[in-house]
Amino acid sequence: MKHNKHAGFTLVELLVVISIIALLIALLLPALAKAKKLALSTACMSNLRQLATAFDAYKTSYRGDSIPYNWDFPWMAGTYQQYNGSWPCLLAPFLTSQPVARYGTTGYEIEPASVLAILTCPISVANSNIPGSWGPGSVSFDWRVWNNGQGSGPSQYGWMGSYGLNGWVYGEVKGQGLHSYILEGLPGYAPGKGQGDSSYFWQPMQQNGNAPLMADCDWMDAFPLWTNAIPPTDSGQSMANMSSQFQSPGGTPGMIANFYLDRHLKGINVAFCDGHVEHVNESDLWSLQWSANWGRR
Repeated sequence: MKHNKHAGFTLVELLVVISIIALLIALLLPALAKAKKLALSTACMSNLRQLATAFDAYKTSYRGDSIPYNWDFPWMAGTYQQYNGSWPCLLAPFLTSQPVARYGTTGYEIEPASVLAILTCPISVANSNIPGSWGPGSVSFDWRVWNNGQGSGPSQYGWMGSYGLNGWVYGEVKGQGLHSYILEGLPGYAPGKGQGDSSYFWQPMQQNGNAPLMADCDWMDAFPLWTNAIPPTDSGQSMANMSSQFQSPGGTPGMIANFYLDRHLKGINVAFCDGHVEHVNESDLWSLQWSANWGRR
């Protein structure tokens, strides 16, 4: 009488199969991780396109004028007009039909949820900035204006984001000129005259395909110079750890450090003044024309 013998796997065969599966997983995981990063980068580019479109709509509404740099004028200091004059607040009406609410009776504007979604890169941690930071973010954290009670306005309602405006595209405040602490110490600046050297600024702003409008950034704006050195880190956390809230464009490493981030595969996404958006490697940031007189001094 014959007995049917059940054919099973030996221990060796099972181990071989498990090893093959483990090898396949090890090979696939990096590819899947890169695919996820590329998908998040695509979503980030979509945000930047919407911001560039909103910026263009703002200019059209104001007869071609760029967004003014309101923060540094004494008559606005410590007031809600100063806070509400930042570029995210000014672009909000062009990004959503949702009304911008105010904080109690103070006049300070509160960031609509639909605008927050556009102002934050999917890779950064929305609604969370670096613990203990006075406001700046990093590769993984958003910036916040202002946090921890520093600066003007109620800190718990500070607007958040992870993109920064190229400071050299700011326009002048009517009757005030192009003035900022940013320009102090730079060639061509006339101290005490309330107006900086306009040769740095894009005035009038041009549809330049090599001039950045805004990009991934650890603060809401920055003013890069071609003399800025390569930063020691691309994490973006150096600004958050600074003892001072502000830095000079000509300092070390300079404000290009705010854009020098490893947020998207050793680089950042940039929206340019002509409206197009592309990925730019860290090492290629100096090849862009950030200011109107880039490399001429």
